[in-house]
Amino acid sequence: MPDDKKKKLLKTAKSLMEGEGLADALTQVIEDQRGHLGFLLSMQRKRHRTFTPIVLKGMSVYREPRAIDRKTAELAAVSAATALRCEHCLDAHMARAAEEGASMDEILDVMLVSAAICESSTLSVAFRKFRQFEGKQKKAPADD
Repeated sequence: MPDDKKKKLLKTAKSLMEGEGLADALTQVIEDQRGHLGFLLSMQRKRHRTFTPIVLKGMSVYREPRAIDRKTAELAAVSAATALRCEHCLDAHMARAAEEGASMDEILDVMLVSAAICESSTLSVAFRKFRQFEGKQKKAPADD
Protein backbone atom coordinates (compact mmCIF):
# COMPACT_ATOMS: atom_id res chain seq x y z
CA MET A 1 0.00 0.00 0.00
CA PRO A 2 1.42 3.39 -0.95
CA ASP A 3 2.38 5.76 1.87
CA ASP A 4 -0.30 8.32 0.97
CA LYS A 5 -3.02 5.66 1.23
CA LYS A 6 -1.61 4.50 4.57
CA LYS A 7 -1.61 8.03 5.92
CA LYS A 8 -5.18 8.61 4.71
CA LEU A 9 -6.35 5.34 6.26
CA LEU A 10 -4.69 6.12 9.59
CA LYS A 11 -6.16 9.63 9.55
CA THR A 12 -9.63 8.17 8.96
CA ALA A 13 -9.17 5.63 11.74
CA LYS A 14 -7.97 8.30 14.16
CA SER A 15 -10.90 10.52 13.23
CA LEU A 16 -13.31 7.66 14.01
CA MET A 17 -11.58 7.09 17.34
CA GLU A 18 -11.64 10.79 18.27
CA GLY A 19 -15.31 11.35 17.50
CA GLU A 20 -18.28 10.05 19.46
CA GLY A 21 -20.04 8.66 16.37
CA LEU A 22 -18.44 5.23 16.29
CA ALA A 23 -18.66 4.81 20.05
CA ASP A 24 -22.35 5.79 19.90
CA ALA A 25 -23.00 3.28 17.11
CA LEU A 26 -21.18 0.50 18.97
CA THR A 27 -23.09 1.32 22.15
CA GLN A 28 -26.38 1.05 20.26
CA VAL A 29 -25.41 -2.32 18.75
CA ILE A 30 -24.57 -3.73 22.18
CA GLU A 31 -27.71 -2.31 23.77
CA ASP A 32 -29.82 -3.76 20.95
CA GLN A 33 -28.22 -7.19 21.46
CA ARG A 34 -28.00 -7.33 25.25
CA GLY A 35 -30.32 -4.63 26.50
CA HIS A 36 -27.51 -2.75 28.29
CA LEU A 37 -23.75 -2.20 28.22
CA GLY A 38 -22.90 -3.92 31.47
CA PHE A 39 -20.60 -2.60 34.16
CA LEU A 40 -17.19 -2.85 32.46
CA LEU A 41 -18.30 -1.40 29.16
CA SER A 42 -20.34 1.35 30.79
CA MET A 43 -17.25 2.44 32.71
CA GLN A 44 -15.03 2.20 29.62
CA ARG A 45 -17.66 4.15 27.65
CA LYS A 46 -16.60 7.23 29.63
CA ARG A 47 -13.45 7.24 27.45
CA HIS A 48 -14.66 6.58 23.91
CA ARG A 49 -11.09 6.33 22.57
CA THR A 50 -10.61 3.33 24.86
CA PHE A 51 -14.13 1.96 24.55
CA THR A 52 -14.15 1.73 20.76
CA PRO A 53 -11.11 -0.56 20.31
CA ILE A 54 -12.18 -2.73 23.25
CA VAL A 55 -15.62 -3.29 21.75
CA LEU A 56 -14.19 -3.95 18.30
CA LYS A 57 -11.71 -6.42 19.76
CA GLY A 58 -14.49 -8.18 21.65
CA MET A 59 -16.55 -8.43 18.49
CA SER A 60 -13.66 -9.98 16.59
CA VAL A 61 -12.78 -12.39 19.39
CA TYR A 62 -16.25 -13.55 20.45
CA ARG A 63 -18.59 -12.74 17.57
CA GLU A 64 -16.31 -13.26 14.58
CA PRO A 65 -13.52 -15.67 15.55
CA ARG A 66 -11.48 -16.83 12.62
CA ALA A 67 -10.80 -20.53 13.22
CA ILE A 68 -13.38 -21.56 15.82
CA ASP A 69 -17.12 -21.10 16.08
CA ARG A 70 -18.83 -18.66 18.43
CA LYS A 71 -19.91 -21.38 20.84
CA THR A 72 -16.32 -22.57 21.22
CA ALA A 73 -15.14 -18.99 21.76
CA GLU A 74 -17.68 -18.53 24.54
CA LEU A 75 -16.77 -21.87 26.12
CA ALA A 76 -13.13 -20.77 26.12
CA ALA A 77 -14.26 -17.56 27.84
CA VAL A 78 -16.14 -19.62 30.45
CA SER A 79 -12.98 -21.63 31.05
CA ALA A 80 -10.83 -18.50 31.46
CA ALA A 81 -13.42 -16.84 33.70
CA THR A 82 -13.43 -19.98 35.85
CA ALA A 83 -9.65 -19.94 36.14
CA LEU A 84 -9.62 -16.24 37.00
CA ARG A 85 -12.60 -16.54 39.39
CA CYS A 86 -14.40 -13.68 37.63
CA GLU A 87 -18.02 -14.01 38.72
CA HIS A 88 -19.37 -11.32 36.40
CA CYS A 89 -17.45 -12.78 33.47
CA LEU A 90 -18.87 -16.22 34.29
CA ASP A 91 -22.41 -14.86 34.32
CA ALA A 92 -21.98 -13.13 30.97
CA HIS A 93 -20.10 -15.90 29.16
CA MET A 94 -22.21 -18.78 30.46
CA ALA A 95 -25.28 -16.96 29.16
CA ARG A 96 -23.63 -16.25 25.81
CA ALA A 97 -22.35 -19.82 25.51
CA ALA A 98 -25.89 -21.08 26.07
CA GLU A 99 -27.19 -18.58 23.48
CA GLU A 100 -24.63 -20.01 21.03
CA GLY A 101 -25.94 -23.53 21.64
CA ALA A 102 -23.72 -24.83 24.44
CA SER A 103 -25.40 -27.35 26.69
CA MET A 104 -25.27 -27.23 30.47
CA ASP A 105 -23.00 -30.30 30.35
CA GLU A 106 -20.58 -28.56 27.97
CA ILE A 107 -20.44 -25.50 30.22
CA LEU A 108 -19.85 -27.65 33.29
CA ASP A 109 -17.16 -29.70 31.51
CA VAL A 110 -15.12 -26.63 30.54
CA MET A 111 -15.36 -25.41 34.13
CA LEU A 112 -14.12 -28.75 35.43
CA VAL A 113 -11.23 -28.82 32.95
CA SER A 114 -10.30 -25.26 33.87
CA ALA A 115 -10.47 -26.02 37.59
CA ALA A 116 -8.29 -29.11 37.13
CA ILE A 117 -5.63 -27.04 35.35
CA CYS A 118 -5.84 -24.38 38.08
CA GLU A 119 -5.37 -27.04 40.75
CA SER A 120 -2.38 -28.51 38.92
CA SER A 121 -0.84 -25.09 38.49
CA THR A 122 -1.34 -24.25 42.16
CA LEU A 123 0.14 -27.53 43.32
CA SER A 124 3.04 -27.28 40.88
CA VAL A 125 4.09 -23.91 42.30
CA ALA A 126 3.46 -24.96 45.91
CA PHE A 127 5.30 -28.28 45.61
CA ARG A 128 8.34 -26.62 44.00
CA LYS A 129 8.46 -24.06 46.78
CA PHE A 130 8.05 -26.85 49.33
CA ARG A 131 10.95 -28.78 47.78
CA GLN A 132 13.15 -25.67 47.91
CA PHE A 133 12.20 -25.06 51.53
CA GLU A 134 12.78 -28.72 52.39
CA GLY A 135 16.25 -28.55 50.85
CA LYS A 136 17.12 -25.46 52.86
CA GLN A 137 15.89 -27.12 56.03
CA LYS A 138 18.11 -30.17 55.43
CA LYS A 139 21.15 -27.93 54.90
CA ALA A 140 20.46 -25.74 57.93
CA PRO A 141 22.42 -26.57 61.05
CA ALA A 142 20.33 -28.22 63.72
CA ASP A 143 19.42 -25.99 66.63
CA ASP A 144 20.34 -27.72 69.89
